[in-house]
Amino acid sequence: MSALASIALAVLMHVAWNLLARHTAAAAHFLWWAVGMHLLLFAPWTMPAVVQLSMADPVLAGTILVTGLANGIYFVALRHAYRHAPAGAVYPLARSAPLLVALGETLFFGSSLPLLAWFGVALSVFGLWLIAFDTREHAIGVRRALPWAALAALMTSVYSLSDKLAVVRLVRLEDALGFVSAAFCIAWLVLTLELRAQEGRWRPAARPGLLKLLAGGLTVGVAYSLVIFAMRALPAAYAVTLANGGILLMVVLGILLLGEREGWRRRLAGASASAIGMAIVLLVAHKIT
Repeated sequence: MSALASIALAVLMHVAWNLLARHTAAAAHFLWWAVGMHLLLFAPWTMPAVVQLSMADPVLAGTILVTGLANGIYFVALRHAYRHAPAGAVYPLARSAPLLVALGETLFFGSSLPLLAWFGVALSVFGLWLIAFDTREHAIGVRRALPWAALAALMTSVYSLSDKLAVVRLVRLEDALGFVSAAFCIAWLVLTLELRAQEGRWRPAARPGLLKLLAGGLTVGVAYSLVIFAMRALPAAYAVTLANGGILLMVVLGILLLGEREGWRRRLAGASASAIGMAIVLLVAHKIT
């Protein structure tokens, strides 16, 4: 599977699990269940090989630890941010990390992205911010959520750079799935400890329906693995930018099918700006794949 095909499939899966999360009661803590189900479905047959590799490769072991902790903190930050503003307003901010990823690749990996790519990444992020601040009422809540959303964006950049460092050691898609499973073990532990600290329980008070649970487990980690695998051929900044296409699909679906009409003009303008930025990145990416 090509890098761009991997991203396209990841975007569709991203939309699927986000729709499931939006239609699950907050008390069920959808991500706790979805990450746990991913581990049940994929860890037994994908993780052992990667763990064995990591025992002989300290860099791979380190990236598993960093990616796992960063994902765990990212999930916790999202949960706190959602207490102040709706997911449709907060999530675009949390995913506005591509500029940080591009900067990190330049500083730490010596990458040199063309000016056109920088412009595309910046425009895509600008569009996400327009989506987040779609109405005055949402803007007030988003400002309260901003510290948590900023932490989530920072953690996205951390685990994306860690993933890029790891991916040269992950030859097959199964290896990427094993890497994600190992990292999700750590992230799920972080989620569980935070749940215990906040609510005094080791598991959420409610559980999503079985079909939601299976669909979440089948998509949340696989989508992430596909993005990581695409980084074998693409800079991390390109992969993360293009993977945000799922947010744009969510905006369109929300307006057309879910009746989310409040502030729709600004959200559509933001989605359009972000889509143009992503198209520019796609054009640059196509030349190197």
